[in-house]
Amino acid sequence: MNFLTLLQQQAHQLHGQIRSLLHVGQGQPYMGPLLLKQYQQLLYANLAYHRALETALTQQAAYLPGYDRLLQCRTPYLVADLLATGAPIPQQYPSYFSSWSSWKLMGAAYVGEGLATEAQEVIEALQENPLVPPMARVSRFFSTLSTSERMAAYVTDRAEGHEDEVIEGVQEAIILYGDLTHDPALQ
Repeated sequence: MNFLTLLQQQAHQLHGQIRSLLHVGQGQPYMGPLLLKQYQQLLYANLAYHRALETALTQQAAYLPGYDRLLQCRTPYLVADLLATGAPIPQQYPSYFSSWSSWKLMGAAYVGEGLATEAQEVIEALQENPLVPPMARVSRFFSTLSTSERMAAYVTDRAEGHEDEVIEGVQEAIILYGDLTHDPALQ
C-alpha cells in the first residue's frame, strides 16, 4: 500500500467523527436542522484544533520549507463564524501540538485540511434552521476551498523516510480532534 493511500485511510475516520455531531444517535441520520449549539460546538472544536496547530506550525516554520501557512490558516474563518453565531471567542490558546516534531505536524496539518470534509452537509443543515442567525448560516470555515490535494502532495513529497512519524501524527491528531468534539469545556 502506498503512503498516500495509507494517509487517506487514516484520515477517513474524520468523516465519521464530524458526521456524529450531525446525527441523533448511532447510525441514524440527523433528520432536522443543525442546532445553533451543535454548530457552535463544531466551530469551537475546530478553532481549538486549528489555533493550536497554526501556532505550532509557525514555531516549526524553519523545518517546513515550502509550507504556506497563510494559505492553510483557518483560525480567522472560525473566529468569524463564531462571532456570527453570537458566541464568545475563547481567550485560551491551547498548545496541543507544541512538543510535536515537524513530521508529526505534517500529519496534523493533513488532518486539519480534512476537517471541512462534511462541509456540504453542515451548510445544508444550517440552512434548515430558521433560528440560526442569518449571518451564521453562511459558514466561512466550511465554505473555504479545501487544499487537501495540495497538502497531500506536500506531505508525500517531503515525508520520505519519515512516513511512520507522519502517520503517527495523523493518528494522534484524529484522536485529539475526537476529544475536542466531545469536550464540554469548549462550549
